[in-house]
Amino acid sequence: MKTLCRWVADALAFYLALYLVDSLISPRFYVEAVWIAVILAIFLGLINSFVRPLHRIKSRPAQAIGETVVTILFNVLILQIPVWAGAPLSATSVAWVFVVAAFLTLLGGTINWLIGFKTKERPGAAARERRAALKAEKGKAEGSPNRL
Repeated sequence: MKTLCRWVADALAFYLALYLVDSLISPRFYVEAVWIAVILAIFLGLINSFVRPLHRIKSRPAQAIGETVVTILFNVLILQIPVWAGAPLSATSVAWVFVVAAFLTLLGGTINWLIGFKTKERPGAAARERRAALKAEKGKAEGSPNRL
């Protein structure tokens, strides 16, 4: 259910972001029809809902940077294919597609971070701590001089 919520949130944000980018850099990256924006938002939302580099930036920075680069490249590919195919989407150069893809990746990562990829505390960790404490107490009890 959480993945579906992330997908819907990403798709909606990407749809709005495509039109924001279209209005800001209109002659360089232009979305001519609504249907292409909807299709791109669905595909980009699906891919980006599974990627979580902002969550891993604290624990594994190299892996987070790698995931971010791969996500940007996937986003570039998904944005560039309709441009090559002649769909109602145009870009003056691949550099602008990279700019839009980087913006969308940052937006998707922020949305996923806000929705939450919180790590759940494993119940096993608390149980291991209790066992270690009991073992330490048992070791103290066995090593005491009051033993028969």
